[in-house]
Amino acid sequence: MGTLVELFVDFFSVTMGWGDYVFPRFFLVFISLFFTILFLQSGIDKIVSFSGNLNYFKDHFKNTFFRNYVKFLLVVITLLECITGCLFLYSFVATICSKSLFVLGPILIYFLAICSALLTLSCLFLGQRLAQDYVGAVNLGIYFLIALIGLSLPLLFLELL
Repeated sequence: MGTLVELFVDFFSVTMGWGDYVFPRFFLVFISLFFTILFLQSGIDKIVSFSGNLNYFKDHFKNTFFRNYVKFLLVVITLLECITGCLFLYSFVATICSKSLFVLGPILIYFLAICSALLTLSCLFLGQRLAQDYVGAVNLGIYFLIALIGLSLPLLFLELL
């Protein structure tokens, strides 16, 4: 009888058909799950309480050159968050269900989702800095760092560099 880790690896590599990529897949699965929750919750919250968010952001950006574009920018950032969340959701499901990690689906969608996350977080960061909300900007920096790790480690794991 093998160790718990060997049983775990055997189950996912043989039963799930993941082969030698069990640990890289788990990395992709949990990064995708994390960002699915983050972006879909944020985007859906902005849709559900659009008027409340609009009032908050009008006040938040009242002293910036964004003050006349708040509604448009709220729609744009909501779309970016929802698209990013959906890309990560697709990546999550495709990574779990696909037998081959290198089929265009899982790995390509994952990298599109990570790039979308970095773009979305950069837009949010710009807004926080211009509004002089430095605490909010620092918090976004943590998500940005997680996204950068999510971009770089799969490349190293999968030897794509």
